[in-house]
Amino acid sequence: MKRLFSLLGALLLLSVTLWFLFYLYERYRFVITDNAYQYADIVNVSPEDVSGHVVKLYKREYEKVKSGEPLFKIDDSTLKKDLSSLQGKLNSLVSRKRELETKLSRLEKQLPESVKSTEFELNSLKRELSSLKENLKEAEVKYSVLVNSAKASLSAAKEAYEASNVNLDRMEKRFKRYKELYRRRVISEQQFDDVKSAYYQALSQFKTAESNLELSQEKLREAEAFSHTVNSLKEKISSTRERIGALQSQLESKKADLKKISELKASISEIAYQIDSLKAQIGKTKLLISHTLVKSPIDGLIAKKWKEEGDFVSPGIAVYSIYNPKTFYVLAWIDEDDIGYVRKGSRALIELETCKGQFKGNVTAVGTSAGSVFALIPRDTSQGEYVKVTQRVPVKIKVFNVPLRCIKPGTNVSVKIPKE
Repeated sequence: MKRLFSLLGALLLLSVTLWFLFYLYERYRFVITDNAYQYADIVNVSPEDVSGHVVKLYKREYEKVKSGEPLFKIDDSTLKKDLSSLQGKLNSLVSRKRELETKLSRLEKQLPESVKSTEFELNSLKRELSSLKENLKEAEVKYSVLVNSAKASLSAAKEAYEASNVNLDRMEKRFKRYKELYRRRVISEQQFDDVKSAYYQALSQFKTAESNLELSQEKLREAEAFSHTVNSLKEKISSTRERIGALQSQLESKKADLKKISELKASISEIAYQIDSLKAQIGKTKLLISHTLVKSPIDGLIAKKWKEEGDFVSPGIAVYSIYNPKTFYVLAWIDEDDIGYVRKGSRALIELETCKGQFKGNVTAVGTSAGSVFALIPRDTSQGEYVKVTQRVPVKIKVFNVPLRCIKPGTNVSVKIPKE
């Protein structure tokens, strides 16, 4: 019995010795660490540029997802109302712009020709007015000459008429007296004939004077009648001036309308700018509406669902976390005493806690600084209080042929890297 216990003790001691020798061999031959974890490139999916309540979640946790598949939907009712309002404003502005362009086209076609026509008519009337003024001036001179001449003739005719009338009265009385004397044979026939001849001569002169008076009166009436021509010319001048005034007002109005062409062009340009601005807003709103349906940016697995339907989300707030198993790698923290044995490209033996068994891998990157450099509260040894603590440097390792069921980012890993 003692021999049995002695044999068992010897075997146990041998086993411990062998294990210890194997442990020393591995530590001599490999860089070994259990401070290693599975990692993958995790993408936190959040709204790009919209905020709102989640109305639909399309994926559950741990579910597979393909790039472009919908993940969740944000309430877009407010954005759709904004889009409808912007579209209404745009339609109104487009209609207004079309009206102004039609008016501008009409003005550009009609106004220049109308202005030219009015200017031509105005110049014609001004020439007509100038001609009428000349005619009036000549007519007034002619009227003055005619009237003055007729009045002078009438005055002379009146004087001749009055003189002949007086002479006729005198000769008539003498004729009657001599006639009586001749009847009584007081005077000779010769004397009576002389008086009679003188009487008839006076009568003839009277009739001539009377005829001349009537003729002078008729000429005066004709001269005064020429005033109608003068008045007619004055009326024509007045009418022409009124027409010129009306045309000048029309011309000023049309020239003012020509200025409206520039104003219309400015208004159309302003409306066009507003339309472009509204189109940009509509495009942005449509883009925001499309962004309310958030899709997966990658192929992979849903690692975490952070929000539920009805929750409020905004840009930067993750709703899902997704990772692609193809980006799987191991991050090992190697002691600073051993990091010198590790090189990029070094072979590695990986043991995953999620899958018992070893997998081969290669070191793809060796950190250039210790992890403590990025600690939130870095060590301060400036006061002399110093305790040496072994620092660790990160090493990134790509692992080959790992089954999908074994990839669990964040789980523990054991790493062996042959020393070089």
